[in-house]
Amino acid sequence: MKRFIPSLSALVAFEAAATYRNFTRAGEDLGLTQSGVSRQIASLEDQLGLKLFERIGPRLVLSDAGRNYVQAITTLLDGLEEASIDLVRGSRTKDVLKIGVQDSLGSQWLVPRMKQFLQRAPETAFNMVPLPFDADIAKADVDVAVLRGRGAWADAHAHHLIAETVAVVAAPSLISPGDALEPSEYHRFPLIQNAHRPDSWLRWLEAKGLSRQDHITGPRFSQTTMVIEAVLSGIGLAVVPTVMIEQQLADGRLHMPLGPPVPSGLSYFVVYPLRLGVSKPVLDFRDWLLAETRHLRQRQTPGLTAAG
Repeated sequence: MKRFIPSLSALVAFEAAATYRNFTRAGEDLGLTQSGVSRQIASLEDQLGLKLFERIGPRLVLSDAGRNYVQAITTLLDGLEEASIDLVRGSRTKDVLKIGVQDSLGSQWLVPRMKQFLQRAPETAFNMVPLPFDADIAKADVDVAVLRGRGAWADAHAHHLIAETVAVVAAPSLISPGDALEPSEYHRFPLIQNAHRPDSWLRWLEAKGLSRQDHITGPRFSQTTMVIEAVLSGIGLAVVPTVMIEQQLADGRLHMPLGPPVPSGLSYFVVYPLRLGVSKPVLDFRDWLLAETRHLRQRQTPGLTAAG
């Protein structure tokens, strides 16, 4: 029995036109002319016996039928695309380990270490995706995540990796590593702000037992990665998690002119939702991370280890 299914090219043209509300832009996206898209839409409307678009003055809008139809076919087209990609790469998307990570921890610390994970579990395919600080891990579309917090996530397993420590860092071009400075001299320099961690300077001052000397002012950046690059360029001082700048401290591109690190009060955890059960890839990733951070936990003093 012949299926009542429009041509794939017509459905793809309709989805693009519904997305852009413009036949010309849809054609540019698909490599077609405006008239080519228009013909595909007209053919689809003829087959369905319904108008999918209406013109209101110069504006192209979806009809009620078109709005319902595009929602239905987009899901089906996504599934068809996913099945095709799975076939090409020889694995299913749903079999790929989805790893969530917060802030700049992924790019600054986790990603450079993933080669070791692949050596330990070469059969594991993974995708890494960003998560907001307030992500609900029980509802997030990930299998496992590396999160910063206090270890209290609802409906999830959480294993402590390391307590977070932070330090005020500078580039040698701003402050010579040989200069002896007191922590109270922080206000002599531009203070780089981290919009993602707006209380970082206040927390550092509190940990050092210092009172704020003046307004905390300086250029503001939206991500810790940007803050680190700003410090490296010599713009000013910044409070940065030391786990994210291990290499820069080791090779002398950054140093800590105002003293050693202090605890931030938070820690990093490997977390996975209870609702999914525990798969072998998740366990492999968890066990590798715990082994990878063992030396960091061992060298931290008890006073620096956060609860959880």
